[in-house]
Amino acid sequence: MVERDTWPVASGDYVLGDEGSSVAVLIVGRGAVDVPAELFCIKGILKTENIGLEKVIVNIISNPRIRVLVVCGKEEFGHFPGSAIHALMDNGVDERRRIIGTSSAIPFLCDLPAEAIERFRQQVRIVDIMDDTPAQELQAYDPIYEFSTESRERLLTVLRELAALDYETLPGGPMVVRSKALSGEGGSIARQLHLASDDFISPMLRMPSDGLNTGMGLVLVSEEFGVLLEPLQGRVITVPSVELAMRLRSYLMGV
Repeated sequence: MVERDTWPVASGDYVLGDEGSSVAVLIVGRGAVDVPAELFCIKGILKTENIGLEKVIVNIISNPRIRVLVVCGKEEFGHFPGSAIHALMDNGVDERRRIIGTSSAIPFLCDLPAEAIERFRQQVRIVDIMDDTPAQELQAYDPIYEFSTESRERLLTVLRELAALDYETLPGGPMVVRSKALSGEGGSIARQLHLASDDFISPMLRMPSDGLNTGMGLVLVSEEFGVLLEPLQGRVITVPSVELAMRLRSYLMGV
């Protein structure tokens, strides 16, 4: 049994339930729903297709008791975290650790070794009961929605059915992965990445297109502390994940 004082290993927006349960509940987006704690081991939310998904993976593979991941909630426009997790399970990642076959914007699992990703794919099966509402662009910052009565009842039915089944703990014990990005709080990570995005985009808004060298790369100052130099502005940037910040810049600048 995994000890509660050492698990979960990654910080996040989650609640713990029955430590003997083999079921994890993952709410896509910013949904809120109350279900009895004895029906799950851990219940959390997934907002992003990169660091957010990495934290989900790390917390699952560090608890070999978890064998089922119930995915619920509503898809989000842009991040498409629901698409990312399904594509990961179906297709895995490429040599750059980009999730293959997803519509997500920046689906890179930069802070996980390949063996951790494969362990996750082997350890759990997905039970998908996401709402089929089309993904919508967010109209307000970090809105939280309550599950409808129908969605909550569907989740309860599935959890009760799963609770009646027996699952074998995955052999080999926990796999523990730690990194600076995975230890950070979600709000702090989001703020750092938003600030980095501003630093990447602002030169594009001020400079004429023929004078903007979008191919100019970032300068790594310290990977350990996540410090980069943005050469176009001469600004020092602190980020939770150096590699993800570089992927983010490439995405924003179209290079």
